[in-house]
Amino acid sequence: MEIKSKYFQSNTETMNKRILTYLNQLEPPIDIELPKTNIQWLYPYKNPETQRCVEAFYSKYYSDTHERILILGINPGRFGSGTTGVPLTDPIRLKTICNIDSNFALKPELSSQFIYDYFFKQYSMDDFYRKFFIGAVCPLGLECNGRNMNYYDNKILMNNLLEHFIPDNIQCQIDLGCSKKVAICLGEGDNYSILNKLNKKYQFFENILKVSHPRYIMQYKRKSINDYIQQYIDACQLAQTFLK
Repeated sequence: MEIKSKYFQSNTETMNKRILTYLNQLEPPIDIELPKTNIQWLYPYKNPETQRCVEAFYSKYYSDTHERILILGINPGRFGSGTTGVPLTDPIRLKTICNIDSNFALKPELSSQFIYDYFFKQYSMDDFYRKFFIGAVCPLGLECNGRNMNYYDNKILMNNLLEHFIPDNIQCQIDLGCSKKVAICLGEGDNYSILNKLNKKYQFFENILKVSHPRYIMQYKRKSINDYIQQYIDACQLAQTFLK
């Protein structure tokens, strides 16, 4: 089954402009009712400060027409892209490493810590953003009782999202300028299993590689962190061979 994107894509338009257009229209689906009153959507893109940071980040790293490899996380979290609008990037790393200041509280986020403080110490950040684009299977975040929630934690909600919202938005993220030859999934459990099933149905990608989720690494596997840094490096290098 093939999905046609409803968003116009110009081959001559730089990727940062396509990304900003996509994020600015991204809102919770009006046809999906949240199953519990304590579950809320997390979508920061209407916040003027988030909009400013997002525009600054993508203008800095994506002002070109180069094709990228799509990396699909789970969904935004409160202290990373749920605040800054930039995937796997908390306000601390946005300021100190990307050199984009903000008025957000400088709270750390584990996934951001792994990517910037560990992975980017051994893999060039500039080279990474030239070749890869980080998105999410579910591009909007979720909170339950004020805590991060994964899109697959509530099965009723997950099944509703899988009807149209998630597959439509995977296609939209590809249409931003990403290759269909290969993608990388963040997470080797539920997120990969769901993405793999979707891919069999919709044929988004010819190949999907998987790596451990950075939050899982930081919470449970810090003693072996060098092994996981190498896992990420190997996946990035392998993914690029599919484009040749």
